[in-house]
Amino acid sequence: MSNILTIISEYNPFHSGHLYHIKKTQEMISADYKIAIISGNFVQRGEPSILNKWEKTKVILSNGFDMVIELPCIYAISSAENFANGAIKIANQINATHLSFGSEIGKIDSLKEVLSLISENQEEYDKKVKERLAEGNSYPKSQELAIEELFSGDYKSICSPNNILGLEYLKALKNTNSSITPVTIKRIAKYVSSAKIRTFLRKNNIEKLKDLNVVPESSYSILSNNINQGHSVFSLKEYEKEIIYTLRKMSLEDLKNVPDIPDNLLGKFKIASDSCNSIEKLIQSLKNKSITQARIQRILLYILLGITKQDMEMSKVVTPYVRVLGITTKGKKLLSTISETAPNLITSVKTFENTCKDKNLIRMLEIDKFATDVYTLAYKKDSTSHLDYTTKLIEKI
Repeated sequence: MSNILTIISEYNPFHSGHLYHIKKTQEMISADYKIAIISGNFVQRGEPSILNKWEKTKVILSNGFDMVIELPCIYAISSAENFANGAIKIANQINATHLSFGSEIGKIDSLKEVLSLISENQEEYDKKVKERLAEGNSYPKSQELAIEELFSGDYKSICSPNNILGLEYLKALKNTNSSITPVTIKRIAKYVSSAKIRTFLRKNNIEKLKDLNVVPESSYSILSNNINQGHSVFSLKEYEKEIIYTLRKMSLEDLKNVPDIPDNLLGKFKIASDSCNSIEKLIQSLKNKSITQARIQRILLYILLGITKQDMEMSKVVTPYVRVLGITTKGKKLLSTISETAPNLITSVKTFENTCKDKNLIRMLEIDKFATDVYTLAYKKDSTSHLDYTTKLIEKI
């Protein structure tokens, strides 16, 4: 039986730390195939991806992966729990034997231990989280306080972003009775993060990035080409007029159908949209102790993309399709076996739409297509729509 490694990531952008992660994982498990499940045009922090999903796929295939699969947009811009839920349901369908993720702790047994403690004390844990939320803390902070209070301060450091996402992967593996073996690689501080690279690119010319030697040559080349062509998007600010316009059109009743808006902030969202003329001021007027900026930005994306509470609830219960964005010659060998375990395998959007009878999956795909059409609005040149129909599967020989 082949070892099939799956890595779930935004790769926004793909950098040297990602290469380190792949290399260290390969040393651990000797994977025969490597498959990336990636966020597409928008990502979990509530931001656009610098590169569109196909250009990102080219980078990933050039750095050792055999196949690239898109995580449907509704999962990609969800909370950590639903992000992991969608990604693991895809990993289960593609016969993955191993899942590797980066974490601050770098010890899979420690993460499993914390998850086990939470599971054994679920009722009390949920109660503590709700109490901390009621005090006005954000959800991540409430998790941290609940873990510290229930299991002593020894576990406080577990509540860093990648550790929390790792716990969600482990929980999703357990909830789906998955046979996938999880491994984790400790994040190394010497590698410049995607967030710092994005910040650098917003302030500097792309040529200056090469001098820092923080991204592989293939990543730099494709980044540079897209930036020079006007086909890159650096922040949610690129959509501020569309977001504020949409918000101003919405009534309070409309806002009640947007996922993840706290009831006590519904009116504030409406007031803010009526008084703010920039995304920065809008976010600043909504931020408080109980809601993170990333959560606000995700909500703004739900509004921009027309994602409803019904859509979000649907995503939690369905088994998503497996949409292949790119593949190598070697990776093609996996397609026939994947098609046996993934009944909704997409290599052509049009073909899938003509044959799929599942209304939920068609709705999920509609969100993906609309997300692409909205994404290209921020292009400086050639802002065309319908790319999900006109862009071919990326193939690397």
